[in-house]
Amino acid sequence: MRITFTGIAILVSLSCSAFAVEQHNKHRVSVRQISHQLNQQFPFTLDFNGIKAAFEDPKIVLDVLEQNIEIEVSMFAQSQGAWVKVPCKLTGHLTFDPIDKHLILDNLLFDKLKETDDDKSLFAESSQLITFIQQTIVNHLPDLTLVDFNLLNTPLTPEATKGLLIQPRHVQLIF
Repeated sequence: MRITFTGIAILVSLSCSAFAVEQHNKHRVSVRQISHQLNQQFPFTLDFNGIKAAFEDPKIVLDVLEQNIEIEVSMFAQSQGAWVKVPCKLTGHLTFDPIDKHLILDNLLFDKLKETDDDKSLFAESSQLITFIQQTIVNHLPDLTLVDFNLLNTPLTPEATKGLLIQPRHVQLIF
């Protein structure tokens, strides 16, 4: 009986330790925390060959199936006195920078959102400007910091970072 009790106590202790280790190796960052960090970086403006483009009102979209993050933004573009407001999205690679302890969205790509019936005339009138922006300014988009783990006081071990998992309401860093 005493051996059985000792065996059960050891099993309970080991399973609790394994659970604690498993929980310790994951850190969740909520959409709200990411949105707060994004809002610190917007609006930003790019100027290239006489065209100014300002990006503002970021909204994060987590895609659980594709395991990626998109940032929906409003872009105001101005060229030769004419301006246009275009809803668009920025996509990129989700990367953890172990030196700075930042979760970043880098190598950003610029995509127009689906045109609605209200937008068709706007897109037709400004298609040349939008095409030029897609071909030029996209090469100058900055990396976006989604999370600064230094501000969260999270004890990360950079050399042990294993991956990222995107969930409906948070991003989970596994280390």
